[in-house]
Amino acid sequence: MTDLLIRLEMSNYTFCDLEDFKKHYKENIHGYLSLTVCVFGSIANVFNICVLRTKQMRSPTNYILTGLAVADLLVMLQYIPFTIHRSLVNKPLYYTHFNYLWAVYYKFHALFTLILHFIACCLTIILAIWRYVYISRLHANKICSDERKTIIAIMTAYIVCPVLCIPMISTSQIVAYPQTCDLNGVIVAKDNRNKYNSSELKNETIFLLYPNDPFQLSIWVYSLLLKFLPCVLLTVLSYKIITALLETRRRRIKLLTSCQPLDDLSRSSMSNRVHVYKDTQADRTTKMLLAVLFLFLLTEFPQGIMGQISAIYGDAFLKECYSAFGEIMDIVALINSSINFILYCTMSRQFRATFEEMFNIRQIVDWLMWIKRPLPKKVQEDNGIETKMSLV
Repeated sequence: MTDLLIRLEMSNYTFCDLEDFKKHYKENIHGYLSLTVCVFGSIANVFNICVLRTKQMRSPTNYILTGLAVADLLVMLQYIPFTIHRSLVNKPLYYTHFNYLWAVYYKFHALFTLILHFIACCLTIILAIWRYVYISRLHANKICSDERKTIIAIMTAYIVCPVLCIPMISTSQIVAYPQTCDLNGVIVAKDNRNKYNSSELKNETIFLLYPNDPFQLSIWVYSLLLKFLPCVLLTVLSYKIITALLETRRRRIKLLTSCQPLDDLSRSSMSNRVHVYKDTQADRTTKMLLAVLFLFLLTEFPQGIMGQISAIYGDAFLKECYSAFGEIMDIVALINSSINFILYCTMSRQFRATFEEMFNIRQIVDWLMWIKRPLPKKVQEDNGIETKMSLV
């Protein structure tokens, strides 16, 4: 009990005491988990791009999903070397682990990830707007159903987002830092230096990435512009889409009840039924896209809220709470970027059929089943006789 009281008195935590959790998760879980997710997500997004770009799948909505898959793929690919270098490092640690090139890569990683998340956020908003306009049958439907205008909107997001993120370059800097090492270049911690003679130690230079953001520009831009406001906008658009979807279903039920029996089917009732079938197909697509939006909100909203609290309460909350959940938020974002393939396969019959046809999935499954199929009894006996003969 006394030790606990001493520990509590020595700690100066204002908001959170998550150091043990942060250390355990970062050292034992995050590296392996994020690497697995990135490898799976890279393959899944390549599948997404290949399937969505086929002739039968081309549509304004699928163009946007393709642009989203490209952004997610780039996030995965550049995160793989980052997580290997940062989380899967071998011990002992050499000073060359912190050389200048890796410091440059860390700065590139921070900016590149920010840009790609911003692009994915803008594409998700475009997707929500396009779908709302489509199911609401607004006058802007001609714009949203035009493939050329959709491609222009996607390219605009890929061009404008990096430009808007340029000021974020100055919010971090590479700093040279003297580090004590042994003669083999292994970094020696301060607590262990008294175990060495002065002749057994040498000084080397390591390079670390430090924040250079006295006005907390990165926190405000990241949390407000890139996270919180887009999530609020997507929430409103999702509500509008759900409302329009329910209104469409109400009209469909009214249309079905007005149709005549099948024995006395007229040309007008047949036309109504065709119209109802098309609406049902559109509803399936809308539900799938709503799932994409909800997953995005589930990922981004907590980050936006945590970022806003950090901007308000300053460095104390940022260091004690936000940084402790940094890796958790990273892995949630990576999972969100890799899960769309599973979502498309489970909720889109056309995507699933195109994927099976494109990659000959049925033939592969049949071949695997044929390999695992047990041999007939006679064949097994013959193989047994041949084996015995070979042993003689």
